[in-house]
Amino acid sequence: MNCEAFLDHLYDNDVRAAGRGLGKLPPDMATHMLVCDKCRAAYHTARADDLLLTRALLDVPSPAWRAEVLRQIARVPRTSWSQRIATVNEVVIWGILAVAASQILLGESSTAAYVAAFAGSHPLAKKVGAWPAVFGVAGAVALASWAVADRRGQGL
Repeated sequence: MNCEAFLDHLYDNDVRAAGRGLGKLPPDMATHMLVCDKCRAAYHTARADDLLLTRALLDVPSPAWRAEVLRQIARVPRTSWSQRIATVNEVVIWGILAVAASQILLGESSTAAYVAAFAGSHPLAKKVGAWPAVFGVAGAVALASWAVADRRGQGL
C-alpha cells in the first residue's frame, strides 16, 4: 500500500471502528503505518478528530443551557398576523406614492394626483375612518383637478 491509498482509506468505516477500539485495523494499513511516519501521524490525527466528533455528538446540552435557550426564545416578541398585514399595507402604500412621484416628475400630474390620493387615503382612514377619508380625498382631488383645468383656461 502506498501513502495515497492509505489516505484514501483513512475514513473508511472499518478503519474508523478500529480507531475507536471496535475492531482491527486492516493488515495492509497496519503494515504501512509501521514504515511511514507521515501516514502514522495522519492516522492518529484522524482518530483524534473522530473521537472528538463522536463525543461532541453524544454530549447532551446541560439543563441550564437548555433553560437559557428556551428563555431567550420565549423573550423574542412575535408579530401578530394583523401587524404583518399592516406592515405589508404600508409598504404597498409607499410603493404607490413612489409611482405617483414618478408620474409627477414625468409631467403626468392628473394620473399622479389620483394615484397619490388612493395611496394617501389609506393612512388617513386609520386616523378619521374609512368613509371620511374617501370623501375627503375625493374632494381634494376634485378641487385640485378643477383648479388645474381652470388655470389652463379649460374651466367650466
